[in-house]
Amino acid sequence: MTTNDKNNKIVEDLLLDLASNDPKTLTSALKRVRSKGNEKVIPALFKLIEKNEEESIVEESKNIILELKSTAAIPYLLKELETNKNSSTRELVLNSFWQTGFNAHEHMDKFVKAATKGTFMEAFEAYTIIDNLEGPFEEESIMEAQLILKSHFSENHDEDEKFEILKNIAKQLANYELTIQ
Repeated sequence: MTTNDKNNKIVEDLLLDLASNDPKTLTSALKRVRSKGNEKVIPALFKLIEKNEEESIVEESKNIILELKSTAAIPYLLKELETNKNSSTRELVLNSFWQTGFNAHEHMDKFVKAATKGTFMEAFEAYTIIDNLEGPFEEESIMEAQLILKSHFSENHDEDEKFEILKNIAKQLANYELTIQ
């Protein structure tokens, strides 16, 4: 058995344990996720956060998400951001980008979309990420993000609670645009 096969088997076993209803099995699995897990367990962690009623299990799952180290997690987080209907979960995803320090500048448009479509807190979290991004920035990424904002402003004439945050995002995008050579 190769090292890759062993790692896949470990992750498969973790996924089975993370699907358990037994608190002891879940607690053990969460401990093993920290040392042996990889990005493939991320969807299972979000399921635990949303469906489990044991507070310690939910909190540990959140902590693992907020302490991710591998950029291989980015596609899993973005998928959750784009498809999850639960605003608390989307907030957690956005918060994880900020907490982990992932420089996901090429996904700026996804953060802007989350800000325009989500709650006030989602907009705030998205702004925090965008404000802390480091270049080099690509013109296409900035233009796409600006287009999403312009579309939002043209469709929503009322100044809601997110309006100031979205204006600040627009200003930050304009600043990033100035850095493009």
